Amino acid sequence: MLTCGALVATGAALAWRWRAFTLALPRWAEEDTRSLGTPARALVWLLGVGLLTGLLVGALIVGPAGRLAMRLLAATSPDAQGRLTEAGEVVGRISVGGTVGFFVFVGLPFGLAVGIVYALTSFVLPRGAVGGALFGAAVLVIFGSMEDPLRQDNRDFDIVGPGWLSVVTFCAMALLTGVLTVPIAGRIGAALQTPRGSWALWMVPVGLVAVAALAAVPVALVAVLVGCLVFFAAVMVVPAKHHAYRRRARLALQAALAVVVAAALPGFVAAIADIAG
Repeated sequence: MLTCGALVATGAALAWRWRAFTLALPRWAEEDTRSLGTPARALVWLLGVGLLTGLLVGALIVGPAGRLAMRLLAATSPDAQGRLTEAGEVVGRISVGGTVGFFVFVGLPFGLAVGIVYALTSFVLPRGAVGGALFGAAVLVIFGSMEDPLRQDNRDFDIVGPGWLSVVTFCAMALLTGVLTVPIAGRIGAALQTPRGSWALWMVPVGLVAVAALAAVPVALVAVLVGCLVFFAAVMVVPAKHHAYRRRARLALQAALAVVVAAALPGFVAAIADIAG
């Protein structure tokens, strides 16, 4: 658990050090959009940023923070010690194998999903920590009650708790993940140059892991595909110099995102009410 705490602290320290960075399209992606090549390269660049961001977020935030959250809930549930969770883990037992498995099968896949989704939505969100907090909250509301961490039919909430602590813990974790993702993505975006063929050596295997993670949540996979198409169209159709059009497009996308969150909110509220009740 000390290692998990140290990893989260490292992620927070890096985010603080990189707090001045904001994810933005490189200059070459803004210059010539008359051909399909530039928007396509811009999309590859953005996906590369999302994948690398996801690896860091998964290894330094989602994985260790999730493990710490599980340990906290186990410690507050003495009657649950020795019982099996939905994933087949024993409540109260800390093992290296269990921690590594959590990182590999939960931390990294969820981190990659967060990195890609943030990269595609960052341009319609407010900048800085506010945008990160809104991103974390939106993702939790849209997907949290359908999948994890606040899935209503997850029987683990009948074992560990109390319910209100589970809700508070995972909501705080979602907001923290969003806030720390922003500067990490910004720093990676500033470091990456024009995409090259050699990128395939790392993008293909990491991308396959990300696709497998997203495929487990079909709605998320569809959302990413739609996001890719919208991004490509926006770069292709609305050049950077047309600021008025870009502002209108941004407002339209923000309104669409707000509608999706509003549609998912009743289900999310019902889930947390059931868990906390």
